[in-house]
Amino acid sequence: MIQPYVKTVERKVTTLVPIHVPGDSTLLRAVFECDSLNRVLLKDLAEVKGGKVGSAFGFKNGVLDYRADFKPDTAYLPSDTVFTEKEVPVQVEVEKVEYRQTAFQNFLSWTGGIALALFALWGGWKLLKRKLKTF
Repeated sequence: MIQPYVKTVERKVTTLVPIHVPGDSTLLRAVFECDSLNRVLLKDLAEVKGGKVGSAFGFKNGVLDYRADFKPDTAYLPSDTVFTEKEVPVQVEVEKVEYRQTAFQNFLSWTGGIALALFALWGGWKLLKRKLKTF
């Protein structure tokens, strides 16, 4: 048995898949006390943060409250998808037409047949008239 040719096409498509990164937050609380000379013992406080971080400071009754909120974000990671398409040929029997006349050829055939019949009748009539005259 002859195996039919199978055409296989593979397409590799790279798409970006969204990954949801949830928001996060931090909280810092510092309690200040004064020493015997009424001096606060915290000397320096600095904040370093990224562009998507919101923060808030608060100082009340000797308590420093610091809150940093990280806004939720969506990260996009590349993903490769491979699509495989197979074309399997199906054998279909087609009736083989050897020859068919076109409409114009069919018209010429009919008119030629009619003209030939008229010519044969005319020739026969002339021949018959000539034979009858000789008697």
